Amino acid sequence: MSFLLKFLEYGLNGNVWVWFHMLFGGIGAKIADALGYSCIKTMIIISVLAIGWEVVELLWDGGIEGMIKIYGSLERWFYDCLGDIIMAVVIAWLVIY
Repeated sequence: MSFLLKFLEYGLNGNVWVWFHMLFGGIGAKIADALGYSCIKTMIIISVLAIGWEVVELLWDGGIEGMIKIYGSLERWFYDCLGDIIMAVVIAWLVIY
């Protein structure tokens, strides 16, 4: 299976929590815009926060072993994380542009 198909399957289609990350991306972008941040700065902030949240999830849920228990494999966890981060950033971009 190609990278794109795996991303679509595990990162977006099978990702239950992606909607919350999208909501955060939109609300975070709206808040940053209201505070007067530039578009570039807003995108950097949202990206850093999205990546930071994924690191917190990794540490909070028991590290690599915890991720394997939750997602079944590190590959599925990787695509889930990638989907969360990308969709938060995409929605933030849509909100500010």
